[in-house]
Amino acid sequence: MKNIILTIIGSLLLPYQAYSQSTDPAIPVGTLNVNMGMVRQGVAPTLGWSIEYPNEIDDIIDIDPNDEIETKTRLRVQVSVIGVGITDQYGREYPARSYIHYSSQGWKHVFTGTGSQVDPTHFYDDRIVEAGETLRFAAKLYMGGYNYFYNESNNVKVLKNGDLPPNNAAGYSHQTSAAEFLRPYVKNGKLALGPLDVIYAAELTHSNSNHYGFDLQDTIILVRFTKVP
Repeated sequence: MKNIILTIIGSLLLPYQAYSQSTDPAIPVGTLNVNMGMVRQGVAPTLGWSIEYPNEIDDIIDIDPNDEIETKTRLRVQVSVIGVGITDQYGREYPARSYIHYSSQGWKHVFTGTGSQVDPTHFYDDRIVEAGETLRFAAKLYMGGYNYFYNESNNVKVLKNGDLPPNNAAGYSHQTSAAEFLRPYVKNGKLALGPLDVIYAAELTHSNSNHYGFDLQDTIILVRFTKVP
């Protein structure tokens, strides 16, 4: 018995970003199976149809009200740094330090350094986690007298595909704002991340959100999730 297999790809689909996950379908993909033995005059063929839709972030993780992440399935986690934007009024750079906490493995260092030391193409952490893993985030200005801010703090925002980027202006005119750091990831005014990506945007030098220096650009971290067998 021979089968004809037709692969049909939808035409009215969301654009796929080059940085999106490669192991999951970027667009709905369907498979139509036709029994060759039944395709003849006077016989109604039996068709088998299945469709696989792209995963979205809510399919693979839960984000609770404190921005704590819990995985729903086995995932690869890759962490990169988009930018560090801590400077004074003279343009001098200051370093930030960031960590990701895995419930089964503890705190793992992501990055320590200034904005000019960031390589946004590099994965500073890359590991496999199982379903039920809980992820937390922490970052600080890497100087004495400054404390860590955690994901449950108002100083940290977790953003995903389709969210509005922070519109906080940079604290100083020469600084890069969070919106400018995220410009490559913005389309039509909203974040255009990979469907399985999240971003942490953190303010590390001020706790008063009304202060002109509260700009959410001190550390911006991208976390990419990919489903693995």
